[in-house]
Amino acid sequence: MTTHPGATVGHVEEAQLRISHISLPKNGELANGDAAFYRSDEQRRILLAIIDGLGHGPEAAKAAQSAIEKLTAISLHGSLLEIMESVHLHIRGTRGAAATVCMIRDGKISACGVGNVELRSAETAIPFVFSPGILGARVQKFRVCETQLRAGTRLVMFSDGISSRLGLEKVRALPPREACAAIIERHRKSQDDATVLIADIG
Repeated sequence: MTTHPGATVGHVEEAQLRISHISLPKNGELANGDAAFYRSDEQRRILLAIIDGLGHGPEAAKAAQSAIEKLTAISLHGSLLEIMESVHLHIRGTRGAAATVCMIRDGKISACGVGNVELRSAETAIPFVFSPGILGARVQKFRVCETQLRAGTRLVMFSDGISSRLGLEKVRALPPREACAAIIERHRKSQDDATVLIADIG
């Protein structure tokens, strides 16, 4: 699976934090229109994201990478709403994207999604609601939710190249890297770019 052309795989392990992700392009494509992202800073603020460029192929990949460039450079001192608005402006002129971005700080999670990149957790009830629209093109209103994180929370994020019928309980006992691989193996749609990111937060 990891030898698939265009595949990206990542794993980060820090104190009280384990993050893994796998992303595969649509079968037959070398360019991946999906991208997973992780970043933290000296104040232990954590930014997680999956960007799903509209459609697939090189233009979708260009939109996703433009969003990742902005997330890499932007200050984490601001609110998640400010981050989403900045990415929205930055990727104008591209095809646009669906995206879900999460900020973790001070024991809380803030989340905002445009389009259909899912965010789930069995341990923490996250009042997550999609914002209709296309990031970089038109978003009527960004809907940002926030809640306290419970200890031992696992966050699972995935693009629409993964079936929404996946059950978290079937991979809960697996470490993040193995859980990502199992989800890709069992629930990936081969005719779309597919990405899953799992974060275990102590």
